[in-house]
Amino acid sequence: MALQDLRPSLLSDQVYRLSDLLKRPVYAADKKIGWLEDFVIQDKDIVAETTHVCIGRPFGDPTVYAPWAKIRLVNHDRVTVDPSLEIAGLTEPPANPVLLADYILDKKVLDVEGREVEVVYDAILAIHRIHLFVIAVDLSKRSMWRRAGLGRLGQLLSRREEDRIVAWDLVEPLPEKLGSFAGDLRLKVVKAELAKMPPVDIARILEELDHDQRFAIFDTMDAPDASDTLEELDPKSQRDLMAVLTKEKAARLINLMTPGQAADVLSALSWAQATAILHHMDKEKARHIREIMDKQEEEVADYVISNFIKLSPDATAHEARQRFQKAKDRDAVAYIYVVDAENRLLGIIELADLLTADDHTPLKTIMRARTIFLNGEDSLKEAARVFKRYDYRALPVVEHTGKLIGIVLSRDVLDLEHRYVE
Repeated sequence: MALQDLRPSLLSDQVYRLSDLLKRPVYAADKKIGWLEDFVIQDKDIVAETTHVCIGRPFGDPTVYAPWAKIRLVNHDRVTVDPSLEIAGLTEPPANPVLLADYILDKKVLDVEGREVEVVYDAILAIHRIHLFVIAVDLSKRSMWRRAGLGRLGQLLSRREEDRIVAWDLVEPLPEKLGSFAGDLRLKVVKAELAKMPPVDIARILEELDHDQRFAIFDTMDAPDASDTLEELDPKSQRDLMAVLTKEKAARLINLMTPGQAADVLSALSWAQATAILHHMDKEKARHIREIMDKQEEEVADYVISNFIKLSPDATAHEARQRFQKAKDRDAVAYIYVVDAENRLLGIIELADLLTADDHTPLKTIMRARTIFLNGEDSLKEAARVFKRYDYRALPVVEHTGKLIGIVLSRDVLDLEHRYVE
């Protein structure tokens, strides 16, 4: 969006960029009393209205919070306050102040169009009648260069970049309670499209943010969306969020999941954390989740089968095809495992590669030496993670020496998980 595309009723001849106003000298009559340090704003949905001007002062004197009604002039050269202003009594900030530059500039946002993490590099203000409004934020990289005093370089480097002006009515403020939680961070989240995004996309974005930003976005989400997104996060991000949620709220989100999904999330936490959350849930559902969590810790060695094909590296493709034709369980023989004389796993051959090979081709020339495998002591949960990630129908299970113990089938792990989930 370009600046001229904003609501015409909010534009005037007096339109400013925040970065151009900061550090401007502030005068009372002809006496300089400080510089423009920031603005205190109050959200009005379509715009944010300036309530106070923060005036920085030299020699360590405290900041003055001058009411906007006492400002007589704002331009790119100076700010002029009413000469009758008594600054001595204005050093206490208003209750729960939201500071435009301090809380908004350089904070990450969710981009409405690209669903990517963006940064607020500037804000657009306009004087309308007797009020000063924040009407938009600017996500353009060229604004970053302007603030660094390299405007021309920024225009050159960003000449193909589209304007990234986002109207304030698409910017939603965070809940007030976040201030005391996260060191007065006032992250702004552009969330007009957030509700339309699949949970897995939201999860990928949250994983890129820092702790405070991740919680800020997550805390604005409806419970069903938050629950779905929590399930899609990586274990580290799950632990990060669950650590700051109240046990009651965590239990409400977990309760919206199936038992299997709940077990996956709670397994990422410490035993004490998981137990505390389960304590706030329905006893029967909590019991079911504990059963699944216990089952997930069983070792894959208990599910190994020996109905598979293994051959030496010098065996030919013709020999392998003959063995395959005699096999009955197609899942178990979807792959041929190549082992040495001591039964150490050397590689794996997929059926598609086998069928296209010449009869006399030795298996060692068509096998894939870099093989995904499981260890015998791996848990069912770890096995399920590997199956879901790599989409194999079977995986070899080896000892620490590399010797092939057997194979485990995806259906035996994932179908087992499904029975417990439902």
